[in-house]
Formats: sequence, structure tokens, C-alpha cells
Amino acid sequence: MTSSVSTIDEYIDQFEGDKKTYLNQVRQLIAGVVPAETTETISYQMPTFRYNGNLIHFAMNKQHLGIYPGPDAIEHFAAELKDFKTSKGAIQIPIDQPLPEKIIRDIVAFNIEKLKDKQGPNWHKSRGNWLEAEELMQQIMLKTTLKKEFKWGSDIYTYKGKNVIGWGGFKNFFSLWFYNGVFLEDKENVLISASEGKTKALRQWRFQHVSEMDSTKIEAYIQESIRTIDEGKEIKPTKSEAVPPSGILLKALHSDQGFHDHFKALTPGKQKEYIQYIDEAKQEKTKLSRLEKIKPLITANKGLHDKYK
Repeated sequence: MTSSVSTIDEYIDQFEGDKKTYLNQVRQLIAGVVPAETTETISYQMPTFRYNGNLIHFAMNKQHLGIYPGPDAIEHFAAELKDFKTSKGAIQIPIDQPLPEKIIRDIVAFNIEKLKDKQGPNWHKSRGNWLEAEELMQQIMLKTTLKKEFKWGSDIYTYKGKNVIGWGGFKNFFSLWFYNGVFLEDKENVLISASEGKTKALRQWRFQHVSEMDSTKIEAYIQESIRTIDEGKEIKPTKSEAVPPSGILLKALHSDQGFHDHFKALTPGKQKEYIQYIDEAKQEKTKLSRLEKIKPLITANKGLHDKYK
């Protein structure tokens, strides 16, 4: 079947006979229980109902109907789904069996309850509207066994305790970052080092639009990243020389004994973070602004990035 359809009607019209009837039955069943503000769309090349996020997807396969309500719903209804083949994010319903209407209604109701108070993500307001890209990556991660952890203010996916992949949307691009990217073959010739001379192993893959994101290729890069960890490939951190405070930070430390004492009480690593933060600013007014920002953090004996840890 073609992946160029843009509406559920177009998707269903690709099929004939019993399969088309089955799909219409599923669509009508879901439409009959969702809130009025729910919308129908095509997402990941599948019919999708959206309500404060993706409520449920469905798709026709060769011998079964796939229902994709998310891992939480599948886990919650594990007992009711024992007669069906399931994975972390999918339910397979053989098309030669009657549609399990009650189970589907209950699953949709579960997701409605889960999503009803959800506020749409607001990070895209200042970083570009990358909601579809975010959802695509979440769908891809359902196919992996990576562990999701929260680090540095965002979700990072790990394997054997090692960082594998993270992502984020910005004003002009959506970026995947592969933490062992330097070891990847990079068959598509897409990986870049965002900070030459500073970034050693991490590499980024940037997209200007979600339509550029090929899930098959992204999955291949993820699997190769996992293999680099199994093979023990990593760049060992090297101990850099200590850089003493200078410029306006040094003046501030000399002029305020309390500020000086708090700064010296920090670990060498945290001191280095603050020194680099000031030194990296090119304009004097930016340095002064950053100094005022870090003073309360230092006085509170906090590191620059503690809130992300």
C-alpha cells in the first residue's frame, strides 16, 4: 500500500472487501467513543485519532489489524489482551476473528482519561514546532529495548548504563544526538560535530523538516550505536589542566570575600564550569549578565548544571 495518503478516507479506500469493511468498523467504533474535540489524521502512515496528543493508531497488515494505543494501555489491559499477540506498543488482532469491541472501547477510554488534562508541550513555542518529529522518535523508541532516563533537562536513552541517543527541537532544526557518534560508519554522511574541538564522541543528525526523517535509517543508526557499546568503543575522558578565574569573575571574587569563599568551596569541576561559562561570552555586557546569573547559584553552593542532574 502507498504511504502518500493524507486522510483516513484515503487510507481505507486502498483496501477492498473484508479488509475495507473491517477498517471502517474500527474507525466507527473509535469515533463513537472519543470526545468531540478529537481529530482524525494520518501519522506514521497510519490512521490516527488525536486528543491532546496521539490517542490511538490502527493499521491493516497482511493477516492482522494492528492497534497502537501506547505501552501504558497495553500494560494496563494485559489480562484482557492475553489471547492476542502484543508487543511494547502494539496489539495484533487476527482479521479472521470478530473485532473485540469492548476491549478497544476500554483502551480508548483509558487513553482519554490519561490525556484529558494533558497540556500540549510548550517547548516548541520557542524552539520550533517539532511535535510530529518528537512523536516519530517516541514511536521508533518503542521498537528498542533502550532505557529512558532524564539527564541534563531532557530524555536520554541508554544501553548498559551508556548514553545512546537523545534529541531536541530548535527554532530552525530538529537534532538527534548520538553519544557514540564518532564511531559510527555514517553511511548517509549526515553526522556533524556541533562544537569542533570540544565534542569528542557525540555527533548530531539535523533535520529541517519531519518529512526528512526516515525511520528505517534512524533505527539503523541507533542499532549501530548499540553495537559500539557492546564492542566496548568509547573515548576515555582526559584530565584537563585547571584554568584559573580571570577578568570580571576574578575581580568579583577579589571584591567580595563571601562570594570568594563560596566559590572556593565548590568542587574543581564546578568551578571550571563557571569559569568557562563566563569566558565563553564574547561581549562584556554578556559576561556581566552571566556573572549576575551565577552569583546566587554559587552562594547557594550549587553547580551551574545541578538543576539538570
